[in-house]
Amino acid sequence: SPQRLKIRISKSAICDCAEKNCLSRGSDRKKSTSRKNIPAAKGDKKRVLLHPECNILVMEKYESIKNWIVEKSIRGHYIFTKQDLCSAFPNMSHIAQKRAMSRLMAKKIIISPWHNFYVIVPTEYKLKSNVPPQFYLDQLMEFLDCPYYLALLNAAEMYGAAHQRPQNYAVFVSRKNLRSGIRAGAEILLYQRKRLPLDFIRKFQTQTGYMNVASPELTALDLVYAEQDVGGLSRVATVLAELVEDIHFSTVRQDLIRFFSVSVVQRLGYLLDVVLEEREKADDLYALAEQEGLHFRKVTLKSSKATREEDEINCRWKIIVNQEIEVDEL
Repeated sequence: SPQRLKIRISKSAICDCAEKNCLSRGSDRKKSTSRKNIPAAKGDKKRVLLHPECNILVMEKYESIKNWIVEKSIRGHYIFTKQDLCSAFPNMSHIAQKRAMSRLMAKKIIISPWHNFYVIVPTEYKLKSNVPPQFYLDQLMEFLDCPYYLALLNAAEMYGAAHQRPQNYAVFVSRKNLRSGIRAGAEILLYQRKRLPLDFIRKFQTQTGYMNVASPELTALDLVYAEQDVGGLSRVATVLAELVEDIHFSTVRQDLIRFFSVSVVQRLGYLLDVVLEEREKADDLYALAEQEGLHFRKVTLKSSKATREEDEINCRWKIIVNQEIEVDEL
Protein backbone atom coordinates (compact mmCIF):
# COMPACT_ATOMS: atom_id res chain seq x y z
CA SER A 1 0.00 0.00 0.00
CA PRO A 2 1.25 3.51 -0.77
CA GLN A 3 2.78 5.49 2.04
CA ARG A 4 1.05 8.56 3.49
CA LEU A 5 2.34 11.65 1.70
CA LYS A 6 2.52 14.98 3.50
CA ILE A 7 2.20 17.22 0.45
CA ARG A 8 -0.18 19.83 -0.95
CA ILE A 9 -0.79 19.92 -4.68
CA SER A 10 -1.91 23.04 -6.52
CA LYS A 11 -5.00 22.97 -8.73
CA SER A 12 -2.83 23.30 -11.83
CA ALA A 13 -1.05 20.02 -11.14
CA ILE A 14 -3.12 17.86 -13.47
CA CYS A 15 -1.96 14.69 -15.10
CA ASP A 16 -2.02 14.70 -18.88
CA CYS A 17 -0.83 11.27 -19.96
CA ALA A 18 -1.59 11.75 -23.62
CA GLU A 19 0.73 14.74 -24.04
CA LYS A 20 3.54 13.23 -21.96
CA ASN A 21 3.28 9.90 -23.80
CA CYS A 22 3.65 8.09 -20.49
CA LEU A 23 2.57 4.74 -21.88
CA SER A 24 5.59 4.53 -24.16
CA ARG A 25 7.98 3.82 -21.31
CA GLY A 26 8.09 0.14 -22.16
CA SER A 27 5.90 -2.23 -24.12
CA ASP A 28 6.53 -5.05 -21.65
CA ARG A 29 5.22 -2.97 -18.78
CA LYS A 30 1.84 -4.13 -17.45
CA LYS A 31 -0.77 -1.52 -18.26
CA SER A 32 -3.41 -0.54 -15.76
CA THR A 33 -6.45 1.61 -16.25
CA SER A 34 -7.18 2.28 -12.60
CA ARG A 35 -5.89 5.02 -10.34
CA LYS A 36 -4.59 4.47 -6.84
CA ASN A 37 -5.86 6.61 -4.00
CA ILE A 38 -3.19 8.19 -1.81
CA PRO A 39 -4.51 9.28 1.58
CA ALA A 40 -4.07 12.96 2.17
CA ALA A 41 -1.95 14.29 4.97
CA LYS A 42 -3.53 14.95 8.31
CA GLY A 43 -5.43 18.22 8.17
CA ASP A 44 -5.46 18.23 4.35
CA LYS A 45 -9.06 17.69 3.18
CA LYS A 46 -8.16 17.39 -0.49
CA ARG A 47 -7.88 13.90 -2.02
CA VAL A 48 -4.97 13.16 -4.33
CA LEU A 49 -4.63 10.39 -6.92
CA LEU A 50 -1.55 8.60 -8.21
CA HIS A 51 -1.66 7.70 -11.90
CA PRO A 52 -0.37 4.10 -12.40
CA GLU A 53 1.83 4.93 -15.41
CA CYS A 54 3.34 8.36 -14.93
CA ASN A 55 3.20 8.55 -11.10
CA ILE A 56 1.97 12.14 -11.23
CA LEU A 57 -0.18 13.33 -8.36
CA VAL A 58 -3.54 14.85 -9.40
CA MET A 59 -6.31 16.60 -7.47
CA GLU A 60 -9.83 15.29 -7.01
CA LYS A 61 -12.20 16.69 -9.67
CA TYR A 62 -14.65 18.25 -7.22
CA GLU A 63 -13.32 19.99 -4.12
CA SER A 64 -16.73 20.25 -2.44
CA ILE A 65 -20.26 18.94 -2.66
CA LYS A 66 -21.44 22.44 -3.52
CA ASN A 67 -19.16 22.57 -6.58
CA TRP A 68 -20.40 19.14 -7.63
CA ILE A 69 -24.02 20.32 -7.35
CA VAL A 70 -23.31 23.47 -9.35
CA GLU A 71 -21.72 21.34 -12.09
CA LYS A 72 -24.78 19.05 -12.19
CA SER A 73 -27.22 21.96 -12.45
CA ILE A 74 -25.20 23.51 -15.28
CA ARG A 75 -25.54 20.25 -17.20
CA GLY A 76 -29.29 20.18 -16.54
CA HIS A 77 -29.22 17.38 -13.94
CA TYR A 78 -31.28 18.48 -10.95
CA ILE A 79 -31.93 15.21 -9.14
CA PHE A 80 -29.56 12.90 -7.28
CA THR A 81 -29.59 10.31 -4.51
CA LYS A 82 -27.40 9.49 -1.54
CA GLN A 83 -25.82 6.72 -3.60
CA ASP A 84 -24.85 9.23 -6.29
CA LEU A 85 -23.29 11.42 -3.63
CA CYS A 86 -21.26 8.57 -2.15
CA SER A 87 -20.05 7.55 -5.61
CA ALA A 88 -18.83 11.10 -6.33
CA PHE A 89 -17.11 11.43 -2.91
CA PRO A 90 -16.01 7.92 -1.89
CA ASN A 91 -13.38 9.20 0.56
CA MET A 92 -15.67 11.63 2.38
CA SER A 93 -17.13 10.37 5.65
CA HIS A 94 -20.88 10.08 6.08
CA ILE A 95 -20.76 12.67 8.86
CA ALA A 96 -19.02 15.19 6.60
CA GLN A 97 -21.53 14.49 3.83
CA LYS A 98 -24.46 14.92 6.20
CA ARG A 99 -23.14 18.24 7.52
CA ALA A 100 -22.50 19.56 4.01
CA MET A 101 -25.98 18.55 2.84
CA SER A 102 -27.57 20.18 5.92
CA ARG A 103 -25.82 23.46 5.11
CA LEU A 104 -26.98 23.33 1.49
CA MET A 105 -30.58 22.64 2.53
CA ALA A 106 -30.46 25.49 5.05
CA LYS A 107 -29.37 27.81 2.22
CA LYS A 108 -32.24 26.50 0.02
CA ILE A 109 -29.78 25.26 -2.59
CA ILE A 110 -31.27 21.76 -2.43
CA ILE A 111 -34.41 20.15 -0.99
CA SER A 112 -35.06 16.61 0.14
CA PRO A 113 -38.65 15.49 -0.53
CA TRP A 114 -37.77 11.94 0.56
CA HIS A 115 -35.07 10.29 2.63
CA ASN A 116 -31.82 9.99 0.61
CA PHE A 117 -33.47 11.70 -2.38
CA TYR A 118 -32.44 15.27 -3.29
CA VAL A 119 -33.49 17.95 -5.75
CA ILE A 120 -31.37 20.93 -6.77
CA VAL A 121 -33.56 24.04 -6.64
CA PRO A 122 -33.69 25.56 -10.16
CA THR A 123 -33.22 29.30 -10.61
CA GLU A 124 -36.90 29.94 -11.33
CA TYR A 125 -37.89 28.47 -7.94
CA LYS A 126 -35.19 30.02 -5.76
CA LEU A 127 -37.34 32.94 -4.57
CA LYS A 128 -40.06 30.61 -3.25
CA SER A 129 -37.61 27.78 -2.42
CA ASN A 130 -40.49 25.44 -3.17
CA VAL A 131 -40.16 23.07 -6.10
CA PRO A 132 -43.51 21.64 -7.36
CA PRO A 133 -43.68 17.82 -7.12
CA GLN A 134 -44.25 17.36 -10.85
CA PHE A 135 -40.64 18.51 -11.27
CA TYR A 136 -39.32 15.35 -9.59
CA LEU A 137 -42.33 13.02 -9.17
CA ASP A 138 -41.37 10.47 -11.82
CA GLN A 139 -37.77 10.21 -10.59
CA LEU A 140 -38.96 9.92 -6.98
CA MET A 141 -41.30 7.04 -7.79
CA GLU A 142 -38.55 5.33 -9.76
CA PHE A 143 -36.28 5.75 -6.74
CA LEU A 144 -38.98 4.16 -4.55
CA ASP A 145 -39.62 1.45 -7.18
CA CYS A 146 -43.33 2.26 -7.07
CA PRO A 147 -45.81 2.36 -9.99
CA TYR A 148 -47.91 5.55 -9.85
CA TYR A 149 -49.98 8.12 -11.68
CA LEU A 150 -51.02 11.71 -11.00
CA ALA A 151 -54.76 11.77 -10.33
CA LEU A 152 -57.92 13.65 -9.31
CA LEU A 153 -57.81 17.46 -9.53
CA ASN A 154 -54.13 17.47 -10.47
CA ALA A 155 -54.82 15.23 -13.46
CA ALA A 156 -57.79 17.39 -14.42
CA GLU A 157 -55.55 20.45 -14.24
CA MET A 158 -53.24 18.88 -16.83
CA TYR A 159 -56.22 18.93 -19.22
CA GLY A 160 -57.17 22.48 -18.23
CA ALA A 161 -60.17 21.40 -16.18
CA ALA A 162 -59.29 21.86 -12.51
CA HIS A 163 -61.50 25.01 -12.23
CA GLN A 164 -59.31 26.07 -9.29
CA ARG A 165 -55.67 25.35 -8.67
CA PRO A 166 -55.32 22.33 -6.32
CA GLN A 167 -53.57 22.98 -3.03
CA ASN A 168 -52.07 19.48 -2.85
CA TYR A 169 -50.89 16.71 -5.16
CA ALA A 170 -52.91 13.51 -5.42
CA VAL A 171 -50.95 10.44 -6.50
CA PHE A 172 -52.26 6.87 -6.77
CA VAL A 173 -49.65 4.23 -5.87
CA SER A 174 -49.57 0.47 -5.47
CA ARG A 175 -47.40 0.26 -2.34
CA LYS A 176 -48.84 0.14 1.17
CA ASN A 177 -45.91 1.45 3.18
CA LEU A 178 -45.91 4.98 1.70
CA ARG A 179 -47.53 7.73 3.72
CA SER A 180 -49.00 11.06 2.72
CA GLY A 181 -47.48 14.22 4.12
CA ILE A 182 -45.88 17.56 3.46
CA ARG A 183 -42.67 16.97 1.52
CA ALA A 184 -40.29 19.89 1.04
CA GLY A 185 -43.13 22.40 1.37
CA ALA A 186 -45.64 20.54 -0.83
CA GLU A 187 -48.46 18.31 0.40
CA ILE A 188 -48.48 14.97 -1.42
CA LEU A 189 -51.54 12.75 -0.91
CA LEU A 190 -50.83 9.10 -1.64
CA TYR A 191 -53.83 6.90 -2.43
CA GLN A 192 -53.08 3.19 -2.22
CA ARG A 193 -54.52 0.63 -4.60
CA LYS A 194 -53.74 -3.05 -5.03
CA ARG A 195 -53.85 -2.72 -8.81
CA LEU A 196 -53.33 0.39 -10.86
CA PRO A 197 -54.97 0.86 -14.29
CA LEU A 198 -51.61 1.65 -15.86
CA ASP A 199 -52.93 0.96 -19.38
CA PHE A 200 -55.10 4.07 -19.04
CA ILE A 201 -52.47 6.65 -18.19
CA ARG A 202 -50.75 9.20 -20.39
CA LYS A 203 -47.22 10.55 -20.42
CA PHE A 204 -46.85 14.29 -19.93
CA GLN A 205 -43.53 15.98 -20.52
CA THR A 206 -41.95 17.87 -17.63
CA GLN A 207 -38.75 19.88 -17.17
CA THR A 208 -36.90 16.76 -16.05
CA GLY A 209 -38.51 14.06 -18.22
CA TYR A 210 -42.01 12.60 -18.23
CA MET A 211 -44.79 12.05 -15.71
CA ASN A 212 -47.65 9.52 -15.53
CA VAL A 213 -51.06 11.22 -15.60
CA ALA A 214 -54.50 9.62 -15.53
CA SER A 215 -56.44 9.74 -18.81
CA PRO A 216 -59.59 11.93 -18.88
CA GLU A 217 -61.83 8.87 -18.58
CA LEU A 218 -59.84 7.48 -15.64
CA THR A 219 -59.81 10.94 -14.05
CA ALA A 220 -63.60 11.16 -14.26
CA LEU A 221 -64.04 7.81 -12.52
CA ASP A 222 -61.41 8.64 -9.89
CA LEU A 223 -63.12 11.96 -9.09
CA VAL A 224 -66.40 10.21 -8.35
CA TYR A 225 -64.58 7.47 -6.43
CA ALA A 226 -62.81 10.00 -4.16
CA GLU A 227 -65.46 12.74 -4.20
CA GLN A 228 -65.17 13.37 -0.46
CA ASP A 229 -61.47 14.21 -0.85
CA VAL A 230 -61.97 16.75 -3.65
CA GLY A 231 -64.79 18.80 -2.18
CA GLY A 232 -67.95 16.81 -2.82
CA LEU A 233 -70.08 15.88 -5.83
CA SER A 234 -70.85 19.49 -6.73
CA ARG A 235 -67.14 20.16 -7.11
CA VAL A 236 -66.80 16.94 -9.12
CA ALA A 237 -69.62 18.00 -11.45
CA THR A 238 -68.01 21.41 -11.96
CA VAL A 239 -64.70 19.83 -12.94
CA LEU A 240 -66.43 17.29 -15.20
CA ALA A 241 -68.17 20.15 -17.01
CA GLU A 242 -64.73 21.38 -18.14
CA LEU A 243 -63.26 17.92 -18.65
CA VAL A 244 -66.14 16.45 -20.63
CA GLU A 245 -64.77 17.54 -24.02
CA ASP A 246 -61.78 15.24 -23.50
CA ILE A 247 -63.82 12.26 -22.24
CA HIS A 248 -64.42 9.58 -24.88
CA PHE A 249 -65.71 6.33 -23.38
CA SER A 250 -66.48 5.09 -26.90
CA THR A 251 -62.76 4.61 -27.54
CA VAL A 252 -61.91 3.08 -24.13
CA ARG A 253 -61.61 -0.64 -23.47
CA GLN A 254 -64.25 -2.04 -21.15
CA ASP A 255 -61.70 -3.36 -18.64
CA LEU A 256 -61.25 0.20 -17.34
CA ILE A 257 -64.46 -0.01 -15.29
CA ARG A 258 -63.27 -3.26 -13.70
CA PHE A 259 -61.08 -1.16 -11.43
CA PHE A 260 -64.15 0.54 -9.91
CA SER A 261 -67.29 -0.51 -8.09
CA VAL A 262 -70.60 -0.52 -9.95
CA SER A 263 -71.88 2.36 -7.83
CA VAL A 264 -69.05 4.63 -9.07
CA VAL A 265 -70.08 3.93 -12.68
CA GLN A 266 -73.73 4.63 -11.81
CA ARG A 267 -72.98 7.97 -10.13
CA LEU A 268 -70.72 9.12 -12.95
CA GLY A 269 -73.35 8.15 -15.50
CA TYR A 270 -76.00 10.13 -13.62
CA LEU A 271 -73.79 13.23 -13.43
CA LEU A 272 -73.03 13.10 -17.16
CA ASP A 273 -76.59 12.25 -18.19
CA VAL A 274 -78.80 14.32 -15.89
CA VAL A 275 -76.70 17.03 -14.23
CA LEU A 276 -74.47 18.00 -17.17
CA GLU A 277 -76.91 16.88 -19.87
CA GLU A 278 -74.14 15.17 -21.83
CA ARG A 279 -76.35 12.39 -23.15
CA GLU A 280 -73.89 11.14 -25.78
CA LYS A 281 -71.07 10.76 -23.22
CA ALA A 282 -73.48 9.04 -20.84
CA ASP A 283 -74.63 6.64 -23.58
CA ASP A 284 -71.03 5.63 -24.27
CA LEU A 285 -70.49 4.87 -20.57
CA TYR A 286 -73.76 2.94 -20.39
CA ALA A 287 -72.73 0.85 -23.41
CA LEU A 288 -69.41 0.14 -21.74
CA ALA A 289 -71.22 -1.05 -18.61
CA GLU A 290 -73.46 -3.34 -20.68
CA GLN A 291 -70.44 -4.87 -22.44
CA GLU A 292 -68.93 -5.62 -19.05
CA GLY A 293 -72.21 -7.13 -17.85
CA LEU A 294 -72.76 -4.77 -14.93
CA HIS A 295 -76.06 -4.99 -13.05
CA PHE A 296 -77.27 -1.73 -11.54
CA ARG A 297 -78.91 -1.71 -8.13
CA LYS A 298 -80.39 1.22 -6.27
CA VAL A 299 -77.69 3.34 -4.68
CA THR A 300 -77.71 6.82 -3.19
CA LEU A 301 -76.11 9.70 -5.05
CA LYS A 302 -74.41 10.85 -1.85
CA SER A 303 -73.24 7.74 -0.04
CA SER A 304 -72.73 9.47 3.33
CA LYS A 305 -76.15 11.10 3.40
CA ALA A 306 -79.39 9.50 4.54
CA THR A 307 -82.35 9.11 2.21
CA ARG A 308 -85.89 10.46 2.51
CA GLU A 309 -89.18 9.11 1.22
CA GLU A 310 -89.58 12.03 -1.19
CA ASP A 311 -86.18 11.45 -2.84
CA GLU A 312 -86.47 10.80 -6.57
CA ILE A 313 -85.05 7.69 -8.20
CA ASN A 314 -83.43 7.81 -11.63
CA CYS A 315 -84.65 4.75 -13.48
CA ARG A 316 -81.80 4.45 -15.96
CA TRP A 317 -78.89 4.67 -13.52
CA LYS A 318 -80.82 3.45 -10.44
CA ILE A 319 -79.70 6.50 -8.46
CA ILE A 320 -81.57 7.69 -5.37
CA VAL A 321 -81.19 11.46 -5.66
CA ASN A 322 -80.59 12.44 -2.03
CA GLN A 323 -78.52 15.54 -2.81
CA GLU A 324 -78.96 18.52 -5.09
CA ILE A 325 -75.94 19.09 -7.32
CA GLU A 326 -74.94 22.67 -8.05
CA VAL A 327 -72.48 23.34 -10.86
CA ASP A 328 -70.44 26.55 -10.62
CA GLU A 329 -70.45 28.91 -13.58
CA LEU A 330 -67.44 28.33 -15.82
